Amino acid sequence: MSIKASTLDELASREQILNNRSVRIDISLAAIRANLSTARLSSGGAKQFATIKADAYGHGAVMVAQALSPSTECQDQPTAQSAVEDSRQDNESYADGFAVVSLDEALQLRSSGIRQPILILQGPQSPDACVDMLHYDLWPVIHDMGQYEWYRQFKHRGELRAWLKVDTGMGRLGVQPDQAIAILSAKEGIHWTGLMTHFACADEPDNPFTGHQIEQFLSVCANVEQSDSLQQSMANSAAVLAWPQSNSDWARPGIMLYGCNPLDRNLPEGVRLQMAMNVSAPLISVKVLAAGAGIGYAQTWRCPEDMPIGYVALGYRDGLPRILDSSACVSIGGALCPVVGRVSMDSIAVDLRLAASAKLGDMATFWGPDVSIDSLARAAGTINYELLTSIRGCRRYTNE
Repeated sequence: MSIKASTLDELASREQILNNRSVRIDISLAAIRANLSTARLSSGGAKQFATIKADAYGHGAVMVAQALSPSTECQDQPTAQSAVEDSRQDNESYADGFAVVSLDEALQLRSSGIRQPILILQGPQSPDACVDMLHYDLWPVIHDMGQYEWYRQFKHRGELRAWLKVDTGMGRLGVQPDQAIAILSAKEGIHWTGLMTHFACADEPDNPFTGHQIEQFLSVCANVEQSDSLQQSMANSAAVLAWPQSNSDWARPGIMLYGCNPLDRNLPEGVRLQMAMNVSAPLISVKVLAAGAGIGYAQTWRCPEDMPIGYVALGYRDGLPRILDSSACVSIGGALCPVVGRVSMDSIAVDLRLAASAKLGDMATFWGPDVSIDSLARAAGTINYELLTSIRGCRRYTNE
């Protein structure tokens, strides 16, 4: 027996809701807009490619893009350049463009009415992708000599607004500086819009390697005749905040848009970021266990005294790292409660001695404006990026 498409859609929607369970992810779009304004101010007024790859670092790419756009209008073939001209640049909380990783991410934004330029950081992954990129006015990044060959053979290459990425020391994506000079100096009817690079150590303001990369990039520019007509982009979030010499035509703020500090130290004086995501889940059990009682798998933690233990409905299936050290805490009623025992698939246990009045249904906050995501990341031996992009739950948006 076949199932109607409408029924399948209903089942898929219901399954998504069930899979989200009771984990709440509250996202402040106002905070993201404020952080974009901070990025613009900190990068000397450069245009902003708001980086919303990985579903806007777990915040929802379409919702974030729409919040950072002056207007959205679904159409078959939006014009990115016209959006630059009429996107009300006097409003510093709007993005001048967006940066994503893949063509699919870009098409999702176009289908939701996003009209600003969209930079595709990994460029085309097949020769045929150039057709869609041209049709939807997308800006591919060419970072590999194989891609360059695809691009050279594309008959409409003069119409596609591509960027060339130079590997100045990151050791990841990008052509070598001498290759970049040769490519940009060739007369092949290719319209290069911009030149970009990415930093390896910008989060360490004392590390001279970023200065070396900037010099490498500027050397490429100096050795290309038409460099004056090329737009430049160097600064990621860390460079926006710590390396003013990397300011150029476009900045690419990412993690800072969501309120996280990308540096290995405190933010510069006068800079404030607003945490955009608050993750919480309810207490689903509260009980008193006797001294010596073991908690969870392998009984790795035992109660030092008769004490209240709570169980929170969030585990590694929801994106919480399974390995947390003894410093991991959640906030319940304003009290920081240590996580005890191993993280389970669907829950964690917490020490409620500092939240003795906690009851069934009370919410435990894992991170947010009042709870440090960096503390939990350190307890998991990871970074805030991984927590943001791994967490799953029911997103709720607010403009406050």
